[in-house]
Amino acid sequence: MSLRISFDSVERVGITAAIALFLVLVMLTSIVPLHDTIATLEEKEERREQFGGGSIEEQCSSITFEDMFTYNQANFDIQIDEGWQTAQVTAQAWINWTLADDIREDLDAYLDGIVPSGGDSWLSTDEVGAVVLIAADCLQHSLTRIGIRDGAPHRGGDGVDWKNTTWRNDGMDIGEYNGVPPRHAEGRDCQGFNQGDCYEVPVIPAVERDCDMDVNETMGADECRVILWLNATLEIDGVTDPNDFTVAFNSSNMSNARLDFTFPHITDLRLDIWEECEGRFVGPDEDFPGGGSTPLRGSCIGDGSSSHELTTNDDGTLTYTLFPSLQRQSWPYGEDLYADFTTSPVPVDNPPTWTDLAPENGSWFPVAEQGQSKWVSWQELSSWFEDESGVSNLEIECMAGDTGEISQSIDRSLWVTVDGLVEISCHATDSSEQSSGNRTWNFGVPIAVSTYDLSLSDPHPIVIDPATGWPEITVEVGLVQEGEPRNVETIVISSLTEIGVTSADMLPGAVFVWVRAYHTEDRYMEHVYDFGITKVSSPPLLMVSSTDWDGLLWKISGQYSDPDGEAVTFLISLNGEEFGEVRVDGNAWESNWLDMGSVPSGTSNVDVTGCDQSNKCTTITQIVNNSHIFELSELEPEIASDADDESSLPAAGVPSMALSLVAALMYARRRE
Repeated sequence: MSLRISFDSVERVGITAAIALFLVLVMLTSIVPLHDTIATLEEKEERREQFGGGSIEEQCSSITFEDMFTYNQANFDIQIDEGWQTAQVTAQAWINWTLADDIREDLDAYLDGIVPSGGDSWLSTDEVGAVVLIAADCLQHSLTRIGIRDGAPHRGGDGVDWKNTTWRNDGMDIGEYNGVPPRHAEGRDCQGFNQGDCYEVPVIPAVERDCDMDVNETMGADECRVILWLNATLEIDGVTDPNDFTVAFNSSNMSNARLDFTFPHITDLRLDIWEECEGRFVGPDEDFPGGGSTPLRGSCIGDGSSSHELTTNDDGTLTYTLFPSLQRQSWPYGEDLYADFTTSPVPVDNPPTWTDLAPENGSWFPVAEQGQSKWVSWQELSSWFEDESGVSNLEIECMAGDTGEISQSIDRSLWVTVDGLVEISCHATDSSEQSSGNRTWNFGVPIAVSTYDLSLSDPHPIVIDPATGWPEITVEVGLVQEGEPRNVETIVISSLTEIGVTSADMLPGAVFVWVRAYHTEDRYMEHVYDFGITKVSSPPLLMVSSTDWDGLLWKISGQYSDPDGEAVTFLISLNGEEFGEVRVDGNAWESNWLDMGSVPSGTSNVDVTGCDQSNKCTTITQIVNNSHIFELSELEPEIASDADDESSLPAAGVPSMALSLVAALMYARRRE
């Protein structure tokens, strides 16, 4: 079966993204509550901490213009200066209908508790004025989305700064029209927190949307619209020789935008390759410089949501116009647009060629299992061919033999359904029907893996049976529980072979078999097999090293080890009842002092039990005779008395002396 990869018919896969709240994230950190005037961001650290903390640069350096202002349409004019070190940017954005209502409503809601009038469903000139002042400060640190770098064409990657343009710190100007419509039917004066007159309007207009009493509503114009202007200077760090340069632009989450890049006059300047590359998102919660693998030049297949135009102006300059992602409902999850410009002559239309990265003719591709398996990603497949028009403009056709089937997934990777050994052939054709020529490879399962012993032994037998039709196979086998495989054995096989794999250091529980197999090391299969192998735990080993008496108290101590290296916990009991505790230090254990005077006289069984983590236990029993502590001679102390004097008392020292003698005798007998 064959698969023809035609890139003009790739289905659009744009994904709708959430609309970002505009500049309130930044503005909230800078407006002073109550009757203070607007303060700098640095003066209100406690307000910043409520929204993630950090300086204005830290908070604004991961957002874009579109994260601050959600617009219906915008035009950006970027005029590159003669020295290629700066560009003058002018922009105009229109925020219409419900988006205009949303932006006013969101602003009022987030101003609640920050300024006196915040959250009152009205928006004032003071509030909008504060926003505009802070927006310029924030935009100076925001992402430009633009990269301009000379030299060899690039798509970012290691050592290449994708986004090397920044906003100049001074001179940025933002203007707005109709943020607070001056002729609103419901407008009224207000008490401002800034100096000057204050005027406010409801954030949600009436049904008639009479935001301009001088305009007849029947004309259909949106009287409540908001218009924004931007004038700024873009600093470019990366162009010294503009005869070859790349303009990179991230168009994630842009709607109805137009960007005009006008370059200084350069003789014979032309667009070499333009690419729409899906897959990288940029926004407040994303890492802008990263976002997935770097595509190969000429290999991108876009979803068609963006387009471009080239215009040669009357003065000989060239204008490159971008139209990124036409509607919000077709927003891509992530998208980069690349344009490579050069003054070099148009290359000769040569046939596509195989690259050094392509597998040699006759290569073997091993997989672990029969059925459908991933063969090659689009990124790898695109690296196999080279053409002056770019790989994405080639038609790559792959065919599978009678025992297999080949298909393409949504991420453009190729999959092969395997039933035995499959022969696959591929070639590429350009627009002139020139071909790269065929290469043919073999694809299938090279070995069968099994074991006849499900109780882990040392070494453990693993049986490898090579498949019919395969050449010699190198097999690596190891046992694995967590992490990397252990005690890996490597062998080259051409017939049924049993490998004994050392099982040292395996813990009790399930044990899996890890296998890597290959004919050549650059094409290998790797798989972990679950055969149900189990290592049975062995109980810990206990021994007694000493016992000791101290008066009424007795203790026992010893050493322990666990064959499986598991931790061991202890329990001590007397005649079947828990009695005291056991302390562990390294491989030694010791009970606390046990009060043997609290149990009846005679012999008792003291059991010390050690259990490992697999609940395998060992008990040792010590017979303890405590009768000696009860064998005391009774003393008859003589007490002086005076029959003639009933009021006389014993001498003060006599009872004390008698008690001392009794105690001494008791202690002496205990020690015998």
